[in-house]
Amino acid sequence: MMRFDFDGRLEERNGQQFVSGRSAYGDGWTNIHRPEPHGFASMPVKGAKGLILPSQYDPEVAFVLGLESPGSRPKGLPSGGTAIYDSTGNIMKFIGDGIVVDVAGRTITTTAGDWVLNGPATINGDLTVNGNINCSGSVVDSDGNNGA
Repeated sequence: MMRFDFDGRLEERNGQQFVSGRSAYGDGWTNIHRPEPHGFASMPVKGAKGLILPSQYDPEVAFVLGLESPGSRPKGLPSGGTAIYDSTGNIMKFIGDGIVVDVAGRTITTTAGDWVLNGPATINGDLTVNGNINCSGSVVDSDGNNGA
């Protein structure tokens, strides 16, 4: 097992990734299988770091695990926390107190059928609605005129 530096070349074949790069000793590796866990897919950035596991029996067989980009990795996750992130700063953090989505001021687009929110909701900022608003309770605002 050795450190592997991804050189940016990646090929996808039959639902699998094959990457190229160099080991810590400068050995060149091309088209090395990079398995990922079920339900997860990522495209590593050039310079990402991982581990290469060459076969001791067949020099044509090896696997690359990981390929993390140290400069993009979120900092300050609490013990037990999980983050999904990309190289542009978008991040979803799953932490003990809830879920945090941070896209640094960029747009989030969600396409769904119906949305059901159970519990109070707070919107900090303007709200634009393209369509009707249906309310089965009372409308209360800060000036006391019930939204008029």
